[in-house]
Amino acid sequence: MLTALAIGVAVLAVLNRENAAEKKRLLNDAVFLIVAAGSEHQVSMEDIEALEPREIEAIYKKSGKDPETRTYTGVPFAAVLRAKGIDTGAYQSAAFAAADGYASALPMADALDETSCFIVIDGGDEGPFRMILAKDPFSQRWCKLLTDVTLK
Repeated sequence: MLTALAIGVAVLAVLNRENAAEKKRLLNDAVFLIVAAGSEHQVSMEDIEALEPREIEAIYKKSGKDPETRTYTGVPFAAVLRAKGIDTGAYQSAAFAAADGYASALPMADALDETSCFIVIDGGDEGPFRMILAKDPFSQRWCKLLTDVTLK
């Protein structure tokens, strides 16, 4: 039993190391992936800038601190999907994943809400992209260090 557990842990460690290297590459290259129907669509900083980012105000709430209004620059996630030619009709949800292992899954209706779900240009140690929900008063479902989005 212990041997099987040790082998399982070793296999997962190797897979995680490979996955971590890929996520680091995505961050360094300032791109993220959208996976839809088994196809990968790469989204670059240039792709986001071509969609003419705008300023978005959202309430940011960090644990133990008072909420504050912050201004971000970005585009609706739905606009990114349209620009990549992705038909969203067949999907029920969008799972946003971060380089640090965090993931946030949204019902497709929430992900397509052009007044709430945005891909914003981030900076510094937060990675090049972040998914925010402007209508989420606690910012709990936001995803910094965004590396990929899987449509399901």
